[in-house]
Amino acid sequence: MAQEVKKNAEIEKVYEVFEDYIKASPYIDWLWSDKLGYILMEISLEYREIMESRIITDAENLCLIMFHEIADDVLEMTQNDHIPQEADPLEKAEIKKRLKPYIDRLPQYTFLCEKLFEE
Repeated sequence: MAQEVKKNAEIEKVYEVFEDYIKASPYIDWLWSDKLGYILMEISLEYREIMESRIITDAENLCLIMFHEIADDVLEMTQNDHIPQEADPLEKAEIKKRLKPYIDRLPQYTFLCEKLFEE
């Protein structure tokens, strides 16, 4: 019999901050598995398939992944096909602006915002 995993309060807190974003996104979904724990899936609604799934074991990793998702949204909006590390000053400013409401609620992860732009 598989060992049952336990829920994590810090991951739950980070998820709660990003819950509306995750629910609105056509690209990601969030699940709980009694066997694996928290699962963040990259999905394709068009093809009705799971493109990638990640087991989330710590809140910092979840927060960083979500920051990347939001940064990618900004870069997609500006029609630039590059990673956040290659963002120009205007793109960086827009990414930081979009992240601010999340950082305001999760100030302990502010350092992850700068990590987005490190090479």
